[in-house]
Amino acid sequence: MNLKLLSALLFFTTNFALAQNTAFKKPGLLDKSLKKDSLIAEFSALYHLTNTIHPGQFMFCSKNEFDKTYLSLKNSIKTDLSLVAYYKLTATLMAKIKDGHTAVDRGQIIDLLHDRLVFPFSIYKIKNNYYLDKSSPENKDYAGLRILKINGQDIHSVVNDIKQYVHLEGRNETGLNTRFSNFPFYYFIYNQTEKFEIEYVDSNNHKLKGTFSGMPFKTYTGNISEKTVPLTTTFNTNDLAILKFRSFENGYNETDRKMAEKQLDHFFTQLDSLKTKNLIIDLRDNSGGSADIANYLFSYLTSTPYYYFDYTGAKYNSVKEWKHYAQYPDNIEEIDLNETKRKHGLNCYTETDSTDYWWFELQRNKANFYKGKISVLINGGCFSTTGHLLALMREHKIGKFYGEYSQGSNYSNSGGQAFVLPYSKTLVWIPTFQYRMRTPHFINDPKGIKPDVEIQVQPNDLRTGFDGQIEFIVKQL
Repeated sequence: MNLKLLSALLFFTTNFALAQNTAFKKPGLLDKSLKKDSLIAEFSALYHLTNTIHPGQFMFCSKNEFDKTYLSLKNSIKTDLSLVAYYKLTATLMAKIKDGHTAVDRGQIIDLLHDRLVFPFSIYKIKNNYYLDKSSPENKDYAGLRILKINGQDIHSVVNDIKQYVHLEGRNETGLNTRFSNFPFYYFIYNQTEKFEIEYVDSNNHKLKGTFSGMPFKTYTGNISEKTVPLTTTFNTNDLAILKFRSFENGYNETDRKMAEKQLDHFFTQLDSLKTKNLIIDLRDNSGGSADIANYLFSYLTSTPYYYFDYTGAKYNSVKEWKHYAQYPDNIEEIDLNETKRKHGLNCYTETDSTDYWWFELQRNKANFYKGKISVLINGGCFSTTGHLLALMREHKIGKFYGEYSQGSNYSNSGGQAFVLPYSKTLVWIPTFQYRMRTPHFINDPKGIKPDVEIQVQPNDLRTGFDGQIEFIVKQL
């Protein structure tokens, strides 16, 4: 197993890059241009590829369930299909596995969707209700209002149908809010209308209806986009500091990693010098990234040496029969069965004397590790490498967790590799390795990592932008 693989293995985001503008209703998006027989053959290839390589395929879905879903979807292909209709089939099969790193790439559809009119709001789930959220500036007064129906259909029924092709980890529910920041995309896949009658409850608890025109998809994505830096540090007072890590992606590039490490060094030196008593680590919406940076941060939080990974394991014995499907086949290396141990049904790398594999070696904590009180803020956007970090903290009893369930946990099925289906050219993200932390006392929860104190976003926060979760912690401190 080569070190170069790890840089792409632990961070997963579905490709949401915006492409060049396309003509309105460009042919191909809804036209039945994909031929039935070719799709059936390709869908069968996807099924067999998944069975061959997915290391966590049956963690939350039995083989019987998966096979039953596959046969039902395959038998439903009775005519030629459009890209949208085929996406629903492939996405439903992949979502059945209940793995956050397993998904059908949306880029092919998004390239054709830019000028299509879509539902003009994201939605946000709070407790068992859904609320209107981000939109255009002229719709800002609707944010935080509870939505009841879209085009006469109950919102719970709409969401339940859409959830069939939304990928989430295990039994996690909080991650749905991360996915539904792109609710207009999912609603378009579900229903291609361009007018929307929304029934909602206003601030006076009155039921009202409003009719909204669709918004061009590229306009919507432009409205909700936010520029954030991966790492920020602030001192509210000498006794309270806040470390916000929005992504560990800055560890992939050596220059960025060194810069982040230097920033952390400076910050923790300040904490030590000021004897700062309270530290809030805000990891909300950090979907993962480089293990190097997460590990570097943890070395400042623990008072003892520690280990990172327990194993990295693959389901397959050889790559020869399937690597040609990969988008970048040269990045997939053969398994060396002489170096692996059979564990949990996987061929696992567990230890080595090579200095390349730091993640199996004993890690040293920093001499000036933080000695004050740590509060950690999490939500459903915490995933992949961030889940690993949280599991380490929970294992070593570091910090008190606030917020909502994380989606990530002490393992992840990943691989950083997309596979190209030969006929439709659909990209599908299927994990090739499972990564598990060395956390022997960690208790797995299929919903993710539960906070010690649950704090939900409030509906009015969606409208005002008030950060009630972090303010709750500040008041507690």
